Amino acid sequence: MKQKIVIKVQMTCKKCRKKAMKIAVKADGVIKVEIKGEGKDELVVIGNEVDSVNLTRSLRKGLGFASLLSVQEEKDEKEKEKESKEIKQNPIEWAYCSQFPPPPYHQFVVDANPSSNCFIL
Repeated sequence: MKQKIVIKVQMTCKKCRKKAMKIAVKADGVIKVEIKGEGKDELVVIGNEVDSVNLTRSLRKGLGFASLLSVQEEKDEKEKEKESKEIKQNPIEWAYCSQFPPPPYHQFVVDANPSSNCFIL
């Protein structure tokens, strides 16, 4: 299962960013590491079955501050294309089958003069 993990890390200089990248790359299952965010303080790690808690703990130990923001399932481009194709398919229209007769319908007759004493025996 491919995951996208976002960790907020205190990175004030280039040396800190480089150290954070090295720590993240050493983790098992990591495929890609990016630095994002407004202040370039978020580390985005993409990988297969990466232990997010241990990665955050390692970053905290090496840099001082790190907090886990999110863990999401990441989908490949091929899977995204398949899903978009599945959504675009037309719905199935069911035709009426003439093998079975239509369901019976009931007719109700309402007496206009309910005061008469008419009983059905």
